[in-house]
Amino acid sequence: MRKLSLFFISIIMLGAMLSACSAITSTVDQATTGVTSGESKEIEKYNAYVRLNNLMTGRINEVLVHYFEKFGVDTQPVIEKNFSFIMLGVAETEREVIDKANGYTASQPAFANADPVVIKLTPVINDLLSVLDEMKAYYDTKGYVDDDFAKGKQLHTKLVSANLAYETVSKQYFTAMQKLGNEQRLAELQKLKDSDQRIRYNALKFMIDAEATAIEMDEQGITANNVLQLDMTKFKAKYDIMTADLSALMTISKDKNRVQKEGINSFSIRNYVDSATEAKAAASKIIERINKKEPVSDSDLNGQFLNTTDGTPENFNYKLSKAVERYNEIN
Repeated sequence: MRKLSLFFISIIMLGAMLSACSAITSTVDQATTGVTSGESKEIEKYNAYVRLNNLMTGRINEVLVHYFEKFGVDTQPVIEKNFSFIMLGVAETEREVIDKANGYTASQPAFANADPVVIKLTPVINDLLSVLDEMKAYYDTKGYVDDDFAKGKQLHTKLVSANLAYETVSKQYFTAMQKLGNEQRLAELQKLKDSDQRIRYNALKFMIDAEATAIEMDEQGITANNVLQLDMTKFKAKYDIMTADLSALMTISKDKNRVQKEGINSFSIRNYVDSATEAKAAASKIIERINKKEPVSDSDLNGQFLNTTDGTPENFNYKLSKAVERYNEIN
């Protein structure tokens, strides 16, 4: 099963903006002074959709990849002779974002591209989770010992069908969120610049340009399998901008007066800078691999943890998704 591309691994949530020189209380949920009621509602709705996106590209994707890497994606499962498997699950607390997002579909402002897809997606994602719940109960109780995988085979076929329906609608959702996210983030970037929130401006700019670097690889169809075929001219054009962004961010985030002026928690911005540095380094390792003409080994390609393999788009995607998480925690 192909892992999702980076852009769809995690999306940046937006915060309600304050006037310059005043604290920003929450990057996720709270409306603050200096923000109109309409802007607050727009941010609240957008972030609800982001949380749904990040559940799908986070935990749900993790559960599906873990399962399909073990059993394959064909209608009949591949069952090893010396079978051993732990089925992952999606916690009830993680699922709350599904109904919350669906509850915003009729709310203003309307998101013309995303609203109808959320309505379509809700029953489909719930059907998928229902099958995953059945499978978790089956494998947790080792039901396959009792019936020689009879129900396991039925559930596998059922999951393949449910996942096909889910992938069809989820692609529509990711496309809608990409368009919506681009519009929202560019508007947010301008607000940060206008209000002299320079640390937050540089933090968001790195995130946008780092995602552009990842999207460049995705659009070229580059994975660990063919990483040496990366068009370096196009890649470096994006990579160099991302690198300059990080340098600017590292410098300004060390300005204690600026940190205090913007009301930023020094611990949260430090965590983000560290994570952004790791993401940039992961992209640098791709360049190193290409310069050395060193393909990814077969053992790594056949392993289940390709996102930990240095010098691969998968590793860069993973590191960048962690940076997105740290960005969303800045307060």
